[in-house]
Amino acid sequence: MRRLLQAMILLALATPAGAAGFDEFQIFDGRIAEQGLPDLNLHLNAGRRGRLGDNDAPRNGILATAEIGYATAPWHEVALLLPVAREFSGDLYGGGFKVRNTFISPGAADRPFAYGGDIEIRHQSTRFSETDWAMTLRPIIDLRSGPWQLILNPAVEIPIGRGGPLFTPAARVVRQVAPTVWLGIEHYMDFGRFSRPDAPHGQAHQLFLTTDVKLTERYALHLGVGHGLTHAGDRWAGKMILSVDF
Repeated sequence: MRRLLQAMILLALATPAGAAGFDEFQIFDGRIAEQGLPDLNLHLNAGRRGRLGDNDAPRNGILATAEIGYATAPWHEVALLLPVAREFSGDLYGGGFKVRNTFISPGAADRPFAYGGDIEIRHQSTRFSETDWAMTLRPIIDLRSGPWQLILNPAVEIPIGRGGPLFTPAARVVRQVAPTVWLGIEHYMDFGRFSRPDAPHGQAHQLFLTTDVKLTERYALHLGVGHGLTHAGDRWAGKMILSVDF
């Protein structure tokens, strides 16, 4: 584990000053926790950057987030996310909080086609966001065929009190290569505001190669290495998610 963290830090150190404003590198499919039971996701992103202001370059660092979820029904899950960031300068600070409500068609994990969406409300400082309060509306489209899975999240970011909504879609293609192993490609996009889309050179596009491994019935691990496709994206980034089902 120590070697993995060191490798992710090295990836973050190789990242240039200009970076995209992706809040987190995560794509949502039709799976939620089992009704009545909590689940825990521990996120670690290396090279994630919080915003310092309109004219300041983001800083490099590590973002760790604890996500605690609870399914109240076969079609609904609520989650609380608590991020903490550490810059490579040594500064350590909290990242506010997020509350996410996910609504999905029941039994989505066993359907060839599932759909739903989530609504996320967050409160974060300007190190992370242009505004203290913001909301994300994230549709979920989940298509499965044999060992293949396609997931689409055409998300809309809505800063509260400043500016208009932004279009920040994401897509993921996954193939199961072993009973407990999946390989995938993820594409994160930021086209800017609906009222004034960014020019192609100003749009942010980030591509990740990922692997998912189901370690036991309770534990699963997600790893990814990403590279920016445009100057507005991170040159390199790494991510890890450890999932625990209770």
